[in-house]
Amino acid sequence: MDLTIPEAVLLLAIDDEAGTPLIDDSSLGIAMAAAVTAQLLLDGRMRLAGAGEPGAEEGTLVAAAGGTDERLEPLVAEIAGRTPKAAIERVAGWGGTRTPGGRLRGRLMDDFATAGVLAREQDRFLGMTWRERWERGERRAVEGALQATAREVLDGRDEPRVATALAILHGAKALPAVFPDLPKEALERRGEALASASWASASVRAAIEAIEAAMVAIMVVTMIVPMTSSGS
Repeated sequence: MDLTIPEAVLLLAIDDEAGTPLIDDSSLGIAMAAAVTAQLLLDGRMRLAGAGEPGAEEGTLVAAAGGTDERLEPLVAEIAGRTPKAAIERVAGWGGTRTPGGRLRGRLMDDFATAGVLAREQDRFLGMTWRERWERGERRAVEGALQATAREVLDGRDEPRVATALAILHGAKALPAVFPDLPKEALERRGEALASASWASASVRAAIEAIEAAMVAIMVVTMIVPMTSSGS
């Protein structure tokens, strides 16, 4: 089962034991939005506008002729004409299931359940669902293969989609939670290396770098706002 970057980010971010995300919902939403943008760029469905390009401001994302996963196609219109930072903010929104990213996340989870990769479990009380968990399904080999490939990439293997997923999870400060058995300092170093890797074309590399910079800026605001609110 070939996984897209958003699928890889989502699957790696789910705790196998608890069946819930390893990072907070806001950080996961940002990571998923970055993964969507990165996938569209790698597929050639989006690109960064260059200097002096007619009808487009330099550094904004514009639609291109490449093909992509049909589940990602509706997001092209959402992010076209925006900078990577604005695109991530648009897709992530303020969290929840009604944002563009939230709708995609729900569909990917449903597809994982249909394929048997994950199994939906619901904790109910008085006829109402108060918590939803996603445990490993019958097709455990899919997540097992992703985990194995991810560890190989951390050890130096070249695999663009998984490498991008790991770079995005690094940007979301999630790698230590995803790989708790690995030394945190080594994970940080490898995450930085993946974020600055040169496996992609120059144009895609520039776009991925813009996504990573946008993630840093957004994550800083995300962390500062709750701290400011709690201190007021």
